[in-house]
Amino acid sequence: MITSSSNHHYINSTLASSLPPNGYWGPPTSSVDWCESNYDISFYVAEFFNSLSSISMIIVGLLGVYLHWSFEKRFLLTFGSIAVVGLGSIAFHGTLLFPLQMLDEVPMVYSILSLAYCCIEDRSYRRHGTWFPVSIALYGLVTTLIMMFAGPENHLLEFVVFQSSFTFVVLVVMSHIVKIYGSIKDAAIRRMWILCGAIGLGAYLLWNIDFRLCDVMQDLPLGLWNPQLHAIWHVGASVSSYLVTMLVCYNRAENLGRNPLIEWKWSVLPYVVVKHDKSKEQ
Repeated sequence: MITSSSNHHYINSTLASSLPPNGYWGPPTSSVDWCESNYDISFYVAEFFNSLSSISMIIVGLLGVYLHWSFEKRFLLTFGSIAVVGLGSIAFHGTLLFPLQMLDEVPMVYSILSLAYCCIEDRSYRRHGTWFPVSIALYGLVTTLIMMFAGPENHLLEFVVFQSSFTFVVLVVMSHIVKIYGSIKDAAIRRMWILCGAIGLGAYLLWNIDFRLCDVMQDLPLGLWNPQLHAIWHVGASVSSYLVTMLVCYNRAENLGRNPLIEWKWSVLPYVVVKHDKSKEQ
């Protein structure tokens, strides 16, 4: 059943389905099984901490929509998609079933595509024609179809297609963020961008440790407990996703001449307000 000695592995679904279930949802059919021990906390939740930490995505996504309700729909869509990813992540980690894995990964693709659109079309004028949003939608659709076509019978194809397509768009987003950062003169905004990047990179480092060094995490010296780095990654990714969307929103408002400011909710959550609120542009 296992092609790797670590707990994150590709699973032969035919062999897995012949084994007795070790929890409510039965043997995993997802293309990847993360480092958290399955059904260790609850008979009904495959990965308890990974599921619990996914709530952070729902919280920041909904708060982003609420606090930026007066802004363009593109930003409401991007914030909202973070919450949708959180719901899918709970479904995936709670069951480790392939169909519910799609509820996690497919929204991630569309969420990063939405952010890419916000980053690229950030000027007061439209840079590209109708072909651009259409191309973005087709990119997401083709990726979705390939992932679903691969299904639980070809885990490696599904995993590679998702990781490569998602990573490519992330790199596109990062290239435009570098351009945005280079044009910023406000020191406070520059510091916030640095904080956003540090949180995102730190979370990604934890993701890699959990993914690639699972055997070590499961067998720490002195009987230390698995630190559940994938769950911590969820929280870090949630915070950095909120911050990057908010800062791109700030940049867009500035380019539109709306004189944006950063204010703080409950002294911990930054959000964008504008001095001169104009009618929203789609």
